[in-house]
Amino acid sequence: MRSFVRSVRILAGAGLVAGALMLVVPSVAQAAMTVSGKPKVSFFAVGSPGFLDIEGVASVFTATDDGAKLTFVVPMASVESGISLRDDHMNNEYVKVAQFPNATLVLTKADVKWPAAVAESSTGTVKGTFNVHGVDQPVDIAYTVKKSKTGYRVNAKFPFDVTQHGIAIPSYLGITVDPKMNADVQVDLVDG
Repeated sequence: MRSFVRSVRILAGAGLVAGALMLVVPSVAQAAMTVSGKPKVSFFAVGSPGFLDIEGVASVFTATDDGAKLTFVVPMASVESGISLRDDHMNNEYVKVAQFPNATLVLTKADVKWPAAVAESSTGTVKGTFNVHGVDQPVDIAYTVKKSKTGYRVNAKFPFDVTQHGIAIPSYLGITVDPKMNADVQVDLVDG
């Protein structure tokens, strides 16, 4: 009888250890992620007439991870199109970066399929919230995530309409920018 009670205690102890490990393993998998290397965020727009392609690029980019949500932030003053006059007009007359300094994208971390093995990748679409000019709007984010030795390489894209964010349609010298734009994000995330 004593050996039976002892066996039950050993099994119970092993069960508690296994249960504790099960609690620890998900928290390791959900470790906080931070940006590594040099990220690239691009905003694409088309001007008409003339089908002028405009790309605003930023390499200043942060990510915060509270375990449940990933929040990506781009300081809008860091976005450059290659023409300083155009950048000045966008920042001061349309985006109003003094009042609305950041664009943010928030998504639920668990909605992303995170590959487990190095070189493995996954693709999918997740719902997120894009905020620019102080206005939140839902967006569908198409993504590819590839596991690296140190974290993940993420490529994500989503369309948005500046008028839904309260931004006037940019127009200058007879060229009007289509309010329907696209964002493209390339970033390396590492477990913090």
